[in-house]
Amino acid sequence: MKCRLIFSAVLLSCCWLPQAQAHELPEKAVPLEQSNQCAGCHATIYQEWQESFHALSSVHKDSAHKAVHQAFVKAMKAQGKQGNYHCGSCHAPMSDNLAELMAGQAEPDSSNWTQAEGVGCTFCHRIEAVVEQKPFSRYRLNQDGAFHTSRPANPEALHKTAQSSLFGDGQVCMGCHSHLFNGKNVAVCAMSEEGQSNCITCHMPAVPGGAVLLFASRDTHLSHRMTGGHDLEMLKKAVSVEAKIQAEGKQQAVAITVKNIIEHSFPSTNPMRMAFVKVTAKDKAGKVLWTNFKDSPLEDKKALFFKAFKAGEQSGVPTWAAETVAFDTRLKAGETRSLTYPLADPAITEVEVALIYRLFPPAAIEGFAIPKDGVNDKVYPIFKKTLPVGKGGKSGGECWKKVSKTLTFDYYIKSEQCDE
Repeated sequence: MKCRLIFSAVLLSCCWLPQAQAHELPEKAVPLEQSNQCAGCHATIYQEWQESFHALSSVHKDSAHKAVHQAFVKAMKAQGKQGNYHCGSCHAPMSDNLAELMAGQAEPDSSNWTQAEGVGCTFCHRIEAVVEQKPFSRYRLNQDGAFHTSRPANPEALHKTAQSSLFGDGQVCMGCHSHLFNGKNVAVCAMSEEGQSNCITCHMPAVPGGAVLLFASRDTHLSHRMTGGHDLEMLKKAVSVEAKIQAEGKQQAVAITVKNIIEHSFPSTNPMRMAFVKVTAKDKAGKVLWTNFKDSPLEDKKALFFKAFKAGEQSGVPTWAAETVAFDTRLKAGETRSLTYPLADPAITEVEVALIYRLFPPAAIEGFAIPKDGVNDKVYPIFKKTLPVGKGGKSGGECWKKVSKTLTFDYYIKSEQCDE
């Protein structure tokens, strides 16, 4: 049951079979172009984009995405059904055969740049409207090939430009990051329910250097790395964590608070992501005496930030088969969760508290043969702190002296009077 529950949240959330609907590209529209065409004038932005997961979004560049897509197609064939690549709507939106891919009439072709490009420059900057609908939204692209930004149109530019409010308030992101419902009308993800502000403020901050190579030293531009859950520094900005030893009757306890300080859920939207608090109590020899869970964070749901689905009485079903949410323990925007664990064993001398983030649960990596490439299996230590525990009911401060401090670690030395 535990393994199935972990697997469920990592199955591609776009895997069901409604009618395929590709993005709208008007008749006789200027064709989309490869992003490397932009590099000559926008070298810095192009380099940032290459490092982003927009550039790595297709099955040809995202090994986890490819592994789960293949698992889905295999599962559909085993049921006598036609697999499809509905995920291409957002993962390969420039595909010249997107409707066929989404209908299961074709498979992604790595030799076709439109299917391997991912989310490229000319796709995003030609968006003129978000077409809101279920099970997910899509985009309408312009016909004349003008590149839309939040800035006024520039008649001196070497290509057509236009100003769009979508690029100023972050609504341009909502064609892919707004919501996703399965065939049973279950919200796999819904940013509108999780809280939403301007995505660009955090995910595309202003950085030094002009947008155009010719004026690189005169201005700033919005970063096109579009960092998120793959970036540790970004994750550290999402939550604040406090941990301390306090009296709990005649015993001591470790008290932990985790606060979501961003304007959407933590982790956000993508049901593959998980975070959890790990508490480890040790004796003076470093032996582990107690932990809040042994094998899986699912053992301590109050310390888990995760979303899973169910059908009937079965928890842990794939998102495409979900009839409802099994549980959702993620932190809502602005929410604070308090955790308290008694330290009953008098031999405990220190407690380590960590907040860990993972892109994929380990069991899902094994179950779907997702490559362990240093990205998919990476452990992100958002917070880690070691707390000294006093002896004989004394507070840690009576036995330990802080000698230095970093952003996430305190270092102590033990007073001689507290030794055996």
